[in-house]
Amino acid sequence: MRTCTICSHAQREAIERALLAKESYRHIAARFDTSTAALQRHRPHLRGELVKAHEGQQLARSERLIDDVRDGEGRAERLYAAAEGIMVRAMEAEDLRTALQAIKAAVDVMGEARQYMELRGELSGELGKDKRAIFPDARIIVTPYVPPEPSPRALLPPGRNQEYPPSAVAGDRIPI
Repeated sequence: MRTCTICSHAQREAIERALLAKESYRHIAARFDTSTAALQRHRPHLRGELVKAHEGQQLARSERLIDDVRDGEGRAERLYAAAEGIMVRAMEAEDLRTALQAIKAAVDVMGEARQYMELRGELSGELGKDKRAIFPDARIIVTPYVPPEPSPRALLPPGRNQEYPPSAVAGDRIPI
């Protein structure tokens, strides 16, 4: 059996790094004076350490990107809070023009925040490329708030809101 020419090549590590970076075989072969067939045969021989190191670099790069997105989300939240504060003060001062400008700024910031959230969802795998959540059956239902009705006993005058007699059950006659 023939020895792999890339495994015994003087610049093996550089060749493997180029392969891991997904450079074209033709460019690698030209740069390191080897054949594309030798590169294709060597692909399964890549050192596990290099593969792991490359995957670790990709993970670190994606974590930095997610951190940058989180920073952007935080900035958008702070800008929204500032716009909201300006709007409240402008409404109290009855400065409708400034209030309207603050509302417009808040809407713009919310659009930016939405884009950051979508990007974070794509990077973390929570959203696909088609901007749909990976939970297709999840639904959000918004209903108006209905305060609970008071119990009938709460409507009785004070002193009369006790059960009489204490052991009464449905169908019993209760003297009034």
